[in-house]
Amino acid sequence: MINGIFLKMKKINKYLLYKLVLIPVTVLMVACATTTAQEEVSQGILQGVFTAEQSQSGKDTFTSICRNCHIPRDFRTIFKQSDDTEALLSDYYDLISTTMPQDSPGSLSEEMYLDVMAYLLSLNGFAASSDE
Repeated sequence: MINGIFLKMKKINKYLLYKLVLIPVTVLMVACATTTAQEEVSQGILQGVFTAEQSQSGKDTFTSICRNCHIPRDFRTIFKQSDDTEALLSDYYDLISTTMPQDSPGSLSEEMYLDVMAYLLSLNGFAASSDE
């Protein structure tokens, strides 16, 4: 039986074999490589951006200053992991550091704004690093 199948397979046109087997396998390999590359980019962005101490300090600042107008759950979905995450973070930092707090825009120190960003990242599932 196996020999019969093998003989029938020999008769298949090489072009058809190429079209049915090699193209899908190549597409699958490219898709897997692309997914792996995207995961590496996301992991690179997610890992080492802030420390747990910065996140805690940002939480303290958020609680004492930002919480007057904002609640943490409103910020849990603002950052999606994508290729533009880094640009989005930069834009968001620029926004909050120049417009917040509303009653005194730009009045916090750079460190306080960065710590609040760390806290917001932690709310969005970004991982803290052990290095600052």
